[in-house]
Amino acid sequence: MQFDLIIKGGEVVDPGAGYSGRLDVAIKRNRIAAVDSNIPADAAPRVIDATGQYVTPGLVDLHTHVYHNVTFWGVSADPIAARSGVTTWLDVGSSGAFNFLGFRQFIAEPAAARIYALLNISTIGLTAQTGELANLDYCDVDLCSKLIDLNRDLLLGVKVRIDKNTTRGQGIEPLRRARAAADRCELPIMTHIGYGPPTLPEVLEFMR
Repeated sequence: MQFDLIIKGGEVVDPGAGYSGRLDVAIKRNRIAAVDSNIPADAAPRVIDATGQYVTPGLVDLHTHVYHNVTFWGVSADPIAARSGVTTWLDVGSSGAFNFLGFRQFIAEPAAARIYALLNISTIGLTAQTGELANLDYCDVDLCSKLIDLNRDLLLGVKVRIDKNTTRGQGIEPLRRARAAADRCELPIMTHIGYGPPTLPEVLEFMR
């Protein structure tokens, strides 16, 4: 047959490709082969009636924690991806330089979902609920930037949490170091902003 699968009658929403409206989508060898207003149902051995449903490309979640069974915050991506349509996940700071290679080997590489990450400026990542920045010895700019350079296929930037419970009196210095590591790699940072100190104006000085 011409196709392997046809999704018929759904409301297709794909701004990137310019599709919007009630359309059929045909799949061949796990790739989209056609999008049209009326693809014949007999052109594929399997047909899904998507009437009343939205049909979209895989969705992207830009704030996730998927280093499950290792860090305090973490879920298993694949079971959620299968039922939510989120096919690309950005893990934001679950791992740091000391435990990223485990994240790569045991989480990102085996996953069916596409997983990228921001590296925590704290070398221990989010192994505990909070406090990863209380010891500045863990905020290693050189180690963070070197690890990013060696793993640019997965690491897209630097993550830092800035609030009084996480910094434990270290002030703005962890953010300063996160900014330095990100600038060295020419990548962005994501900053979790909680209750001060540091103050919001202090934090905003390091935003681009």
